[in-house]
Amino acid sequence: MLGHPPSSEVKNFGELKPVEPAARREGMPLIGEDQVYVVKYGMAYHSSWCQAVADKWRTAPRGLLVAMLAEVGARSPCQECAQLLKEAKPSPVQKYQTPQPHLTDWVVPLRVIGLAHGILFLAASPEHRGRLKETAVEPATPLYVGGQRDGMLVRLDAGRPEPLLVVQMDPRATFRNGPYQARLRHPLQRSATKPFAVACIEPVPEA
Repeated sequence: MLGHPPSSEVKNFGELKPVEPAARREGMPLIGEDQVYVVKYGMAYHSSWCQAVADKWRTAPRGLLVAMLAEVGARSPCQECAQLLKEAKPSPVQKYQTPQPHLTDWVVPLRVIGLAHGILFLAASPEHRGRLKETAVEPATPLYVGGQRDGMLVRLDAGRPEPLLVVQMDPRATFRNGPYQARLRHPLQRSATKPFAVACIEPVPEA
């Protein structure tokens, strides 16, 4: 939660040192490597754009801050963020299980169609284009490679005959060519008009 803890607990959190976010999109702060979302009197820190962060940005955006993970003091990790990250990454058991048919709705295979000036363009095969047209892009959607955040999904061009996912690569990241996939989830924003949102993009695990 982003609520205020009792005053007796605030002193145990340590001094909060806000930093500039790695990037901004339409004013929204996007965290980079080792950065998290916090509020001055919050009891937790947030490693993704979870519902609590989205609500804070909607109701009091100036109160949503970015800090380095090493500087959060005694604040505890947000459980919703941990669950989102867990859902975005397959467990060792899931990697070797045969997926059930309904799970295909939540993973969209992608291929690289271009890389220019740090922008990666990914497209889906014809049978998955309809799913992308039903999918939204929410703030701070990462590209994960080897467990590291190597980029940030900027937008989804769904109006094209071949929908494109546009990813801003981290300048420090090494481009990996090959197949990717988008993992989907339910939208975090209550005003969402589409049934799916992109949870993350990642390379397809090698067989």
